[in-house]
Amino acid sequence: MTFSRRDEILNSGRATNQKMRTREALINAGLELARNGHSPSIAEVAEAAKVSTATAYRYFPNPQSLWSDMATRQANFVGGYPNFLDDLPEGAEERIDKVVRECCAFQFADEVVWRGVLRATLERWFSQVDVAEAERVPVRGVTRLEMARVALAPLADTLSPERLERLVNAVVLVFGVEALVSTRDTCGLDPAAATETMSWAARALVRAAVAEVKSG
Repeated sequence: MTFSRRDEILNSGRATNQKMRTREALINAGLELARNGHSPSIAEVAEAAKVSTATAYRYFPNPQSLWSDMATRQANFVGGYPNFLDDLPEGAEERIDKVVRECCAFQFADEVVWRGVLRATLERWFSQVDVAEAERVPVRGVTRLEMARVALAPLADTLSPERLERLVNAVVLVFGVEALVSTRDTCGLDPAAATETMSWAARALVRAAVAEVKSG
């Protein structure tokens, strides 16, 4: 089921409000199970939400789609995404600092959920390991990439398109759920120190990219 198909389900047939309540009940049930240390199946979420499994599958055809919507709901609820992108400072370094900190805020506020998202994306990758690359379903969205692009847009007059895209890709490496896991588990940092480290790394990459252009 594509997202457009899911939207069709939500906006046709029975009253839209009832469909939205059912969807929210499923997401809330998934969040509760996740916070209790489970990686819930659609059937388990359906049981917890007191709806039929068939109904749950109409909204979420697989666990990955459920995890994706759980993460999006929490990002909107905790971090105010994407509205904070409309109120970024002028300078690229300050802009990426705010983006990184906002991302850290809503991910550390629900660390279990975001680790679950990472696990779901890895499971999707493994499920397609024998599928031709051109036929694979993308395992991740592009939200973080787009956040970095918005934050670094002021550098379009300083960096060539190729250099700017390289910087965007590099910055994406130092924040988000993978960086959360690295700073927490490998480096042993608490959320505050992890946030400062991610922010420092992102700002350092911006300064390095600009310095590279100025030097030659």
